[in-house]
Amino acid sequence: MQQDQALKRRMLALHQRPALGLDSLYHLIRKELFCSRKHIHRLTNELGISSARKRVYKAATNSRHAHPIAPNLLARHFSFDKPDMAWVGDITYIPTDEGWLYCAIVKDLCTKQIVGYAFSDRIDTYLALNALNMALRRRKPHPGLSFHSDRGVQYAANA
Repeated sequence: MQQDQALKRRMLALHQRPALGLDSLYHLIRKELFCSRKHIHRLTNELGISSARKRVYKAATNSRHAHPIAPNLLARHFSFDKPDMAWVGDITYIPTDEGWLYCAIVKDLCTKQIVGYAFSDRIDTYLALNALNMALRRRKPHPGLSFHSDRGVQYAANA
């Protein structure tokens, strides 16, 4: 009983870092006090504590769409001698307290610089177009520029 009280005090102190799961909690306590994983599990239930769960993976690309898909002109050739010969685009998501924030980027494969970007609370064609338009305004590339993306629905033709 006295050992349970010591275990509970230590568990509550460690619970200040709520990302610790049962296994992490067990291994940290085990260094100081003898106990089993099952015993720690029972005490976490008694104390009503649990770990904070990581956010669920959110897919940012829908490549299974009915729109025509452009051919892969780069064919995994990602090094170029001159700027503005090839750009790549991608979209990532950022978790915030108010929901997801999406960021579309356009990157020059020669300079490795971000040449255009856009943020939105919606993942749609306008997000990708805004990033591409920023890149076009800033760099004013010559004809022959190749643009490569993951072929998601945001980059597909809607004509």
